[in-house]
Amino acid sequence: MTKDNKRVLLTGNDAVVEGLCCAAGSERRIVYAGYPITPASEVATRASVIIPKHGGAFIQMEDEIASIQAIAGAGLTGAIAVTATSGPGFSLMSEGLGFAAMIESPVVCVNVQRGGPSTGMPTWMGQGDMMQARWGTHGERPVIVLVPNSVEETLLLTYEACGLSQKYLVPVIVMLDEIIGHMEEPISIPELPTVQLDPDREIIGNGHRLHRTGLTHDLETNLPKINPDAEEQLVRHLLDKVKKNAQDIIKYETFMDPTEAEVIVICYGSESRSVKAAVKLARKKNLEVAMIRLITAWPFPKDLLQELDKTERVYLVAEINAGQIKTEVERYIKKGRVQGLNLMGGRIHTPGEILDAIEGAFSY
Repeated sequence: MTKDNKRVLLTGNDAVVEGLCCAAGSERRIVYAGYPITPASEVATRASVIIPKHGGAFIQMEDEIASIQAIAGAGLTGAIAVTATSGPGFSLMSEGLGFAAMIESPVVCVNVQRGGPSTGMPTWMGQGDMMQARWGTHGERPVIVLVPNSVEETLLLTYEACGLSQKYLVPVIVMLDEIIGHMEEPISIPELPTVQLDPDREIIGNGHRLHRTGLTHDLETNLPKINPDAEEQLVRHLLDKVKKNAQDIIKYETFMDPTEAEVIVICYGSESRSVKAAVKLARKKNLEVAMIRLITAWPFPKDLLQELDKTERVYLVAEINAGQIKTEVERYIKKGRVQGLNLMGGRIHTPGEILDAIEGAFSY
């Protein structure tokens, strides 16, 4: 990490580790438990070198199931607990993410998305895990999902993920894709305040004997309590941590004024870089178009869309999947028209392709 504000050349995967170090500062301990998988392996490689130098622990696990369970335990000890994975590895972590949510362990999971399904395209990008990040475990569970579009933002959102997980005691997933994970950009490592541990939080190994279980349990004792009333109270408590604080969690970027636009392009991740270029080109042709880039994918910015839907317009959702976020947009747009611009994986749209879709939306 640089202390003299010099710019350093990092990949997105490198920036994940730097974001963790910013969150830990000199006061907190990082526990990284992971299993290498393309295209996320470089996160583990850098973590294995950097994190021990900062007083943290790097643990090479036998698989992704062990990785997510290890950090679920580490989160209860007051550590900044993190893992990184991709593709099939993310699927294997699904049960553990639900367990972490159930025991209210603050974990951070970085998913560097690749083309799928199954083994798919390990070295090529995709955005096909967006719905899995939200709904990929059995039962109802809270989750916060952040989606960076640059190396610098990867660092900042990893740092933010640590803070959000500690504040709300929920899993936070940072959804890179292969392009963001492997692209190099010069950035400055910022000096950020250490993510503080809540002094009132009971920590295992610090004078407290705590019981945690994946079973339905009493909120005060955390002991199993298997009945419909306990289930109702527990699950609503878990979900409300995100639901009631959604407006404080949700972040997005607008480019040009969406309230004045006839066409709004909704996007996220690396795809947004092409979208912004396409919007600039469209503006030069005097087309009233704007961009909304999701930074927080979940919770979803439904209030923003419902406010925009007071005026009839076209929403073009550009993403590298078959329309996962488009489906969510359609839930809240009743007056306007929602269209998808989709590729299945391996590359993002070119600005020219997006411009053609924008022009097509105007001529519809």
